[in-house]
Parts: sequence; structure tokens; C-alpha cells
Amino acid sequence: MHGIVHKTLKEYVVDRTDDGTWDTIVERSDLEPKLYLPVSHYDDAEIDAILETLSTMATQDRRAIERDFGKTLAPELLSTFSAHVRGDWDVDELLGGLEDVYDDIDSATEETSLPAISCTLESDHAVVTYDTHRDQQYCGLAHGVLEGVIAAFDGDAPVTKTACADDGAERCEFRVDLE
Repeated sequence: MHGIVHKTLKEYVVDRTDDGTWDTIVERSDLEPKLYLPVSHYDDAEIDAILETLSTMATQDRRAIERDFGKTLAPELLSTFSAHVRGDWDVDELLGGLEDVYDDIDSATEETSLPAISCTLESDHAVVTYDTHRDQQYCGLAHGVLEGVIAAFDGDAPVTKTACADDGAERCEFRVDLE
């Protein structure tokens, strides 16, 4: 997984708690402490271990943590990959160009294996599908990132999960109400 995810997860935890809690999570996750670099790549198992430990310590559902973290991660992803996203788009244009943006990022980050993303625009909503090859689906994370990206484009478009791979569906689907 791309290092921006790992780096931002650490910042997410430290911002809501403190450095000591992060150290405890890393220790309880049986990970070696390290400096996460946004342009490096790290094992998905580290994110899984941290999220599991965090959900146990916080006594909060992992999907809820993933979703909240995804909202924090979205602006970091937009900043990191800003060359691929037009800043003057509105939410409709962003969603309409999502597949092209995604393909550009996928081509530019050859070492990272990205999940499949698609978007279908309807008259009053969009349907965004998310399908990953990873062992862990990260459906909550995808939901939060989508909400965070829409918020970053000053969108007030509610995002509703309509299907979830964690619940047995083939892929995750999200409805974004545009009106």
C-alpha cells in the first residue's frame, strides 16, 4: 500500500490521542516502529494490524474507524495526486472524470496495486463502485475517502453505501446524491 496511507493513519491516531498511544498501538500490533514516508510502499498487513488494534483499544467498530480515517485521508490523497485532478471541477465533473483520474494515478504509481474504481452518472445521482483484490476489503475506508473527496470539492452530496463486499456482495457500491 502507498505510504501516504500509513503516514496519514499515524497522524490520524496522534491527532486524536497522542504519540504515546500511537507507540502503544504499534507495540500491541507487533510492528517495528518506523517513519512512514509518503512516497514509499508498505505491507497492507501493517494497516490491518493497526486498524484492528485501534478498534480493540477504542472499542469502536473497525468500519467506523476506517470511514472516519478515510475522510482524513482524502485531502492527503488529493494533495499527493493533485497533478491528476483539476481544482476547478465541481462534484459532478469530479465524479464524471473519476475513472480517468484513477487511471492516470494507477499509471503513475506502478509499484502500488490499486483497487478497481468506476463511476456511472445518472440524472440526479452517481454510482461509484469499488472492488479490490486485497485480502481486506477496506470498504469503510473507501466510503470515507469518497465522502472526503466530495467535501474537498465543496460538495454537499450525501454518500450512501448500497452494497458491501464485507457483507458478501461482489464489490462495494456507493450512491452519491447530486441534487
